Amino acid sequence: MFCKHEDERHVIVVVGHTGVGVSSLVNLLAGCPVSKDSPDARRRTRWVQEHAVSIRQRHFSVYEIPGFGGDIGEETLIKYVRSLHTHRGVDLVLYCMRPMRESFRPQTFRLLRQNLHEVPFVAVVTGLEHAGVMEKWWSTPSEEGKSTNGNMLKGHGMTFQDHVCITTLLEAEIAYKTALLEQRDISEKEVKDLVCKYCQEDSKVQGTGGVCWRLTAGLGVRAAFRA
Repeated sequence: MFCKHEDERHVIVVVGHTGVGVSSLVNLLAGCPVSKDSPDARRRTRWVQEHAVSIRQRHFSVYEIPGFGGDIGEETLIKYVRSLHTHRGVDLVLYCMRPMRESFRPQTFRLLRQNLHEVPFVAVVTGLEHAGVMEKWWSTPSEEGKSTNGNMLKGHGMTFQDHVCITTLLEAEIAYKTALLEQRDISEKEVKDLVCKYCQEDSKVQGTGGVCWRLTAGLGVRAAFRA
């Protein structure tokens, strides 16, 4: 049960290109399916979802942002995140991506950084369950003779305070696959470690209150005053 007042909870924003596994990352953080998969993917990406999540006996507000490149324009999504930061104070951004260039979206990243320049960004690289030691992806050359994947992202202007290389496979899908279950357990622990590292109990970013922009299905964006 969440007794902590909403204003006292750290705010985590989870973003990424559509299809990279933002919902799966939210479920990994929560330790259970709070963001349910839906056969109607277009409908599911039409609004922001806020999830009350408990991590190691601490309470967080996790905002699942519709995927970049989906039905809602990127400017609209960034406008919402900026408004959320003003309204409640964003403490951490988890920038979800897959190990493919088309999922990085450096221009979108830079726009987010400009609007949240003091907020720590953590790169969460998903889909690495068949990569052996998942963490090695970050230090592996992006191409033969090239710099590492981590440096390649930096070269695109994508600078992060931290990173984690993980799998977000659903536990039910890999119930009898011991190696994958172990990788998922490691992934869950590492993501939660980073959340607790960057969201210290005595360091909540404060918002200014006032107007908060909300995404609504079929209506785009509207302004709403918080009671």
